[in-house]
Amino acid sequence: MDEDLTPEHDSPDELMFVWACGFELAIGVVGLIVASIVGFDARAYLPRIEDVQPLPILKDIGIGIVASVPMLIVVYALLQIPHRSIDAIKRLSDAPTMKAILSFSYPELIVLSICAGIGEELAFRGCLLPWFTAIDDPSASIINPYDVGDGFAVALPSLLIAAIIFSSVAFGLLHPITKLYVVIASLMGVYFAMLLIVTESLLIPIVAHAAFDAIQFVIAKNSDEEEKDDDDSHTD
Repeated sequence: MDEDLTPEHDSPDELMFVWACGFELAIGVVGLIVASIVGFDARAYLPRIEDVQPLPILKDIGIGIVASVPMLIVVYALLQIPHRSIDAIKRLSDAPTMKAILSFSYPELIVLSICAGIGEELAFRGCLLPWFTAIDDPSASIINPYDVGDGFAVALPSLLIAAIIFSSVAFGLLHPITKLYVVIASLMGVYFAMLLIVTESLLIPIVAHAAFDAIQFVIAKNSDEEEKDDDDSHTD
């Protein structure tokens, strides 16, 4: 049979890309469903489509991109520390799953980063953080003035702090790559939570998350390709 007549199949890289993006977005869908069951909208701190105005959206996107810079600086400085746990994180690019991800094209890595920003922020900062901030005291001894969608300034400080810790640790546990990585991810969760609380815009942590991931992926892919080029030059 002529090979041109045989049906084309998706390559493993394409299937991996679709699966990875689908997994990240599914996390956000779970957040939306859980929030709906509990009785609120995980998109409460996102602008409604009918109310979207270009300038505020562009402003939030710009703030989100700038907000990714401190994380990039801290992680870069952290990776310079000579320690066994740090070395384990540096070697993550050698893991089979990460090798598969780094085989994606640069546009695919950016799309995956956007999916991660949307999915994970909807679940952890859009759902878990406001949900636990709005919990009422079962004994009714303390009235919680905060409802999802309100400014976080009216929330009870004790509940808000507990919600930040809980949602951030849960976020860290979603990244069980190494123990140190879980700690770093949890601290990033605190940072994303503070971005939402201060700005009251979920779009800002979404963009900051996506920008951070995209830049890290690009750096890792560049390093991986440089290593391959060095290996090829040594074998010639």
